[in-house]
Parts: sequence; structure tokens; C-alpha cells
Amino acid sequence: MAILQRQFITNTKGIPIGVLLPLEEYRLVEPILKQHTQIINNDADKLKLMEQAPSDARFMADLSEVMSDFAEVDTEWWDTKK
Repeated sequence: MAILQRQFITNTKGIPIGVLLPLEEYRLVEPILKQHTQIINNDADKLKLMEQAPSDARFMADLSEVMSDFAEVDTEWWDTKK
């Protein structure tokens, strides 16, 4: 039986992306990981809200205004480059 202290997992560029921990160390960080999972779930909720955005009249009005502003600025920028 091999004893594993810690093993770092890297991507193809050698950048660390994960770590294997002994169970005792995992138990120390487990509460933090559970909080992170809750944050991820909040992101899932945000994605659901984004899916509903096209049917939100205020969001669509704001989006239209912002897109109009961008189009105006974009036109001004191209006109100055001539």
C-alpha cells in the first residue's frame, strides 16, 4: 500500500489545476469547498435569470439603449479613422 502525501494535478501547460489531499487535510478544507459549491449554485441561478432576460421588458429596453449607444460610438470611431 502506497502512502500519498499530496499530489498536484497540472494541465498540459504545467499550471496547477487541482490537488489530491489526504483525508485528514480534506476534512480541514471541506467547509470551504461546500461554501464554494453554494457560490456555484448561485451562478446556476444567475444563468437561469439570464435565460429569462429576453422576456423581461426592462432588460430588453436597457439592452436596446446600450446597443444603440455602442453603435453610435462605433460609428464615431470609424468616422475619425477616415
